[in-house]
Amino acid sequence: MEFKFVEKENELEITLAGRLDTMSSEDINAKVTEMASKMAGKMVTVDCSDLEYISSSGIRLLLYIRKSAAPGQTTLKGVRPEIMQILKVTKLDSMFTIA
Repeated sequence: MEFKFVEKENELEITLAGRLDTMSSEDINAKVTEMASKMAGKMVTVDCSDLEYISSSGIRLLLYIRKSAAPGQTTLKGVRPEIMQILKVTKLDSMFTIA
């Protein structure tokens, strides 16, 4: 699992690549927790273009990111069909802006 955080003036972009599962989510969860105060009031974009797999731990992480960002300002972009299917089954597709 690879991830990158890029801070901009009113936005934070998080790029996820690989498998977001129980093992890999620990490292990124620590970084998200560290960045949570910087996310407050900002638009957050999560680039999922290279995300191959997401487990329940990964879904929990996305929900934490959504909770930490400005209300209604979390966007998932580049979501692959297999990840979109999981988002639809869990009804998370309605909780995020999908670009």
